[in-house]
Amino acid sequence: MVKKIGIIRCNARSENCAGFHCLPAVCKKIGPFQEYEAIELVGFDTCGGCGQGKSEKIVAKAQRLKDKGVEVIHIGNCIINSRPFVESYIKDIKEKANTDIVRGAH
Repeated sequence: MVKKIGIIRCNARSENCAGFHCLPAVCKKIGPFQEYEAIELVGFDTCGGCGQGKSEKIVAKAQRLKDKGVEVIHIGNCIINSRPFVESYIKDIKEKANTDIVRGAH
């Protein structure tokens, strides 16, 4: 069964990264993507810019992905490893966009 996924990455880091690790991980089904039988990458977006702990932008991005058919959102390593408020973002996405979250995209 095909799993429809979306990836949200750090807006600031996107200036220097075009998904150089995330996209190959999806294509090769490695890292967190090895759990899926088949993958459809529906969307690849940024968080919308650092909200310094305010989740409105990233929740809106997650909702947009969900509206396009995403079943699971992967939060990029660039957000997981560099943002102290990532847990509040994940909590708000789960609650407000009502979608499954996976930490990491490679």
